[in-house]
Parts: sequence; C-alpha cells; structure tokens
Amino acid sequence: MIDRYLGGVDWDEAPPEMGLEESYGDILAQAGDILGRLRAVATSAEFEPGEAERLAVRLYVRAPALVNVVLNYKICVEHGLPLHPTVYYELAEARRYRVEHPITELESANRLFRASIELARAVYRLDENWERIFSAFRALLPQELLRFIYTSGPDRYTWRASEPAKLSALAAKLAASFAPDLIVAAAHGSIMPGLLLAEYLDVPLYFVRFSMFKRMDEAPIVSLGDEVWLSAWREGKALLYDEDVAKGTTLELFAKRLSPMFAQAHTACSIRHAGSLFKPDFAAKVWWD
Repeated sequence: MIDRYLGGVDWDEAPPEMGLEESYGDILAQAGDILGRLRAVATSAEFEPGEAERLAVRLYVRAPALVNVVLNYKICVEHGLPLHPTVYYELAEARRYRVEHPITELESANRLFRASIELARAVYRLDENWERIFSAFRALLPQELLRFIYTSGPDRYTWRASEPAKLSALAAKLAASFAPDLIVAAAHGSIMPGLLLAEYLDVPLYFVRFSMFKRMDEAPIVSLGDEVWLSAWREGKALLYDEDVAKGTTLELFAKRLSPMFAQAHTACSIRHAGSLFKPDFAAKVWWD
C-alpha cells in the first residue's frame, strides 16, 4: 500500500505538490502513470534514492481529485445545476438555474461516483489490477468531465490529518471497540484521509459533501440517491468521519443529519483541537494549535 513509501515525509507542513490546477483528464492520466512507475520502483534497484517517496506524495495528493470532481458532477446533476468545467456551484444557486438533467444521467452520475471511490482506493492500495480498474472507470466517464478543472492548495490541517501513522492509530482504536460496517466522510477535506482509513479498516466508504467554510454549505448535501444507497446499512454501524475538528461544528451537524440513518453511529476525526466544543467519539490525536 502507498503508506509504505510515505514514512519519511514531513507531515507538519503541506507539500507544494498539494497545490494543483489540472484538468480531470490530466489527473486521471497522471495517476495511472505515477501508479505504474511507483509499482515499478518497488521491484527495481535502478531508481534514484527517494524516487519512491516523491512518486508516492504526488500520487497521494492526486487521488482525492478522482473523487472530488465526480462528487461535484453528481451534485450538479442531482440538484439541477449547470455543468461547468471551472465552476463549483453553491447548492443555493440551484433555485436560480433549475437545469433538468435526464434521469439516465442521474443514474450514471451516482454509479460513476461510487466507481470513483473504488478507483481512488485502488490507487492507494497500489492495486496490481490497476490497469483494468482504470480502463473500466474510463468506460463509464462522460467525455465532458475530462475537461473539468480540479484546483487545490496546500492545506496543512488536511495534510496533518492525512498522516498514515495517525490514520493507522485511529483504525486500531476503532477496530478494537467499534468495528464499523461503513465509513461516511464529510467531503471535501476528508477525502484524502478517508480513503486510507477505509483501506486500513477494510470497510465500504462513502462521501457526502459538507463544506461549511470552502463551499458555504449550510447542511450536509444528502440526496435521495445517497439515502437509497446508504439504506443498505440502516441496521449496521456507521462511522461518521471528518479529518480535522477545530470548533467541531461541521462534524456535529454532519452527525446530527446522518446518525438517524443507521442503527449505530459514532463520530471520529484524525485531529481534534483541545478547545473544540464538540468531542468526537474517536480521535487519533488531540492537540492545541
């Protein structure tokens, strides 16, 4: 798995590689290329020292984009928003646009979203069948999405929360006392760490957009399609995850909306700031910052 090549990385400050402005098509192509090269490094002594780590960091920060863009595409289709290659619309704008997308596109968008999560998880696993998985995903992908632009900047809190050591420690705590059947994570910030946490726990993973500060969401964006898919776990145990809890408002509202959908639900984060008013059930690290 990718974590084996990230042990020597500085997890205090986000790397410049986290700053991206690339088309979805480029990110998809690069992810496949980097994954292939990283797997080659693992079985060869001909690469320069540190090459595996450099490739792993580049791959680690790109894999979340595979989910991020498709999640926003799904939301646009579900809520009647335009499809624009460079604009992430706020949900409140749906009342102004009222775009009618075909029901077939709605079904395809939800299927593609779930496939994007599995693709990104395969990337983090360094899956030996990655070429087949990438090929199957491309077959589902609308060509217009290849032009969509993904933009991100170095975010030290998301980066710190994505440290494999923290996620491994959190997974151990969860496995010992809760053992969730499913992880539902608050996107977009939780995508990078959520992918690795799900791999450590070996459980299904789902993302619901709730970005109070970057996207100005007032509540988790839960569609009928989300509710239908998540209903398969209504008798199970769900872990509701956000990577970084400062005040705790995001995770508290996330849990309030989603907890009733499951027989049991607990909250977790990678980092909880000691002064936060909301205290998740599980945290990998508690600190002042």
